[in-house]
Amino acid sequence: HTLYEATHPASEVRSLVYSDRRLFSYWALGDDMNSREKDLLVGAAAGAAAGAAAVLVAQKLVELWRKPSLVKVTYFQMAGRAGAVRAALKRAKIPYVNEFVTRDQVQAMRPSLPFGQVPVFELLKGARGRGAERGRVLSQSVAFLRYAGKFSSLYPASPYEALKVDEALDGVSDGMLCVVDSLREKDMAKKLQMRKELIAPEGNLRKFFASMQRLMASNGGAFLCGADLTIADLAMYTMTAAVRDKFLDGVPPEFLDDFPLLANLHMKLASMKELWEMDY
Repeated sequence: HTLYEATHPASEVRSLVYSDRRLFSYWALGDDMNSREKDLLVGAAAGAAAGAAAVLVAQKLVELWRKPSLVKVTYFQMAGRAGAVRAALKRAKIPYVNEFVTRDQVQAMRPSLPFGQVPVFELLKGARGRGAERGRVLSQSVAFLRYAGKFSSLYPASPYEALKVDEALDGVSDGMLCVVDSLREKDMAKKLQMRKELIAPEGNLRKFFASMQRLMASNGGAFLCGADLTIADLAMYTMTAAVRDKFLDGVPPEFLDDFPLLANLHMKLASMKELWEMDY
């Protein structure tokens, strides 16, 4: 198109359509175009398309070349903020090993941790390419969840679709903050009272689940961000499982039934046992 217009400034390209199984059809032009020019133009267009496909293949090969072959996950012996990452690594067929730590051990480790907290992730093998990737200890579970999701179909390449996933991920992070104080409370009576307030009609945990249900409905209701499974679903599962599995004392499993879309999402994710099975 551009090549022909450059040599025929008076030409008017009226339409471009696909037909007869050809990559490009003939153009309706304001002046005549001989067969050699047509062959040249169609050949150039086909070459451009083939070149674009080659670039995509090359990008995929580079991605696979840089895929880590072993990751170490350092965290407590629970799902928590590492559960979704472990599931994403499994989905991407990236082997990992767990280093379970206690709270006392984390306290001693804090000066050496990037943000003074766990989980942290270490790229033990693979991750070839630019930079000192291998052996690097990285923090921030959501950031690493995105990294793992990029080696499978769990994190979209489309900027807009990725934005929707990031929106949901940030929502889940906000939801986790709702229960932090009650998790740290050691007095059981106080803990139960805090949980009762969280699930009350105006409680923050109830508001969080209601917001995530509205988000899921606005995206079509199949998965959290649309028709396909993403890392946002894995992250949300850690919250729904905490309710269904009675991890949160004082929050009954039936609480999730107040949010049918999220309850259905939980059932879908729970059926993917290969992502979650491990010894905690």
